Amino acid sequence: MTAIIAEIALRCLLRNGVLNPLSKIAEGSAMTYQGIDAYIIKTVEWCNLDCSYCYYYHGQDSSFENRPRYMPRTAVNALVPKIIDHCERHGIDAVVINVHGGEPLLQPKEDYRWMMEQFDRIDAAGIRTYRKVTTNGVTLDDEWAELLARIDGSRDLHDAARVDLAGRGSYDRSVRGLRTALKWADRGLEVGTISVLNPAEHGADTYHHLRSLGVESVHVLLPEMNYVQPPVPREDGRTYGDVLVEFFDAWVGEDNPRVDVSLFVDMAKAVAGLPSSSDQFGYAPVRVAVLETDGSLQPTDSFRACADGMTDLGIDIYRDSIDQLYNHEFFRLCVDQQAFVPDECRDCRFVDICGGGRITSRYSKEDGFSRKSIHCDSLYRIFGHVRKTLDDNNLLQN
Repeated sequence: MTAIIAEIALRCLLRNGVLNPLSKIAEGSAMTYQGIDAYIIKTVEWCNLDCSYCYYYHGQDSSFENRPRYMPRTAVNALVPKIIDHCERHGIDAVVINVHGGEPLLQPKEDYRWMMEQFDRIDAAGIRTYRKVTTNGVTLDDEWAELLARIDGSRDLHDAARVDLAGRGSYDRSVRGLRTALKWADRGLEVGTISVLNPAEHGADTYHHLRSLGVESVHVLLPEMNYVQPPVPREDGRTYGDVLVEFFDAWVGEDNPRVDVSLFVDMAKAVAGLPSSSDQFGYAPVRVAVLETDGSLQPTDSFRACADGMTDLGIDIYRDSIDQLYNHEFFRLCVDQQAFVPDECRDCRFVDICGGGRITSRYSKEDGFSRKSIHCDSLYRIFGHVRKTLDDNNLLQN
């Protein structure tokens, strides 16, 4: 039995002592949810990279073209008291605030520092804030060392997809930013990477490359795709399922319990029959609000991969409350839809775990969100592999 499986699956999962209450959801009942507890703050509308797979700039939506390049302080000033009011109305005692873009490190540093001071007002109201920054790391220096870096694998893979506006690869600059951040790890900085998987590289190579850079907190994502913008089949037949299995085996094979690959931890929890909060599969409601640079308040922006203007609901942080987003028909439909199983998934052995996949990956023009995930085959393969690994180590309850 490997230490990593014992540590993650046994100590972290089984100690909870509860079973996953997903069977009722699988039967079609809606999920109960209370308020919005995660906020994506789009401080910068533009980016210094031009990544080929980016759903934001190369997806279905074009609304970014008409927004201010930077968020004004007035939008943050309007947001903070409305977060406090919404939390008090719904009994929420903690929120996640993710500073995002575009590329948030293009925001003037003095504006960022000022914004953090405004978010302190939320904590002062008795609501704990968990703050994150999602950055490509290109401009990350010691002053930006409290931010996260993003690396997509080896130099060739990274530079093939993540180029700047002049078409130049960004690997060296991103790695420099990551190493700057890691220097601060012993001073309380939590550093992790986000990597969008790519079948062009063996998953084990991607994993070992990230580990060679000193990364211990690893977040891997399937690309934001659906039936409008599906994956392009590769001539060699490799799939995202191949990469997931290879990455998982490399993680288990290293046998290092300090290394956290959040997607696989969530999958192991789900396979072990315990609650999982992943937004890439399962039944967790999407309780996310996005604040744009023009002050518009919207549902999670992954829906922009589905259709142009889908998230533009006419709600404005200067004029409207967060409850108006929360109670909007589209927002609640999207949350409820995650709790229902597509008809074509009902006989699947992993239906109680997967739930049809991430809601935006189910979208088609003909059927809305009612189809199974475009990544179904890949999810099926990795769930089966994780289950077998846990079963082989006698870590599944009967």
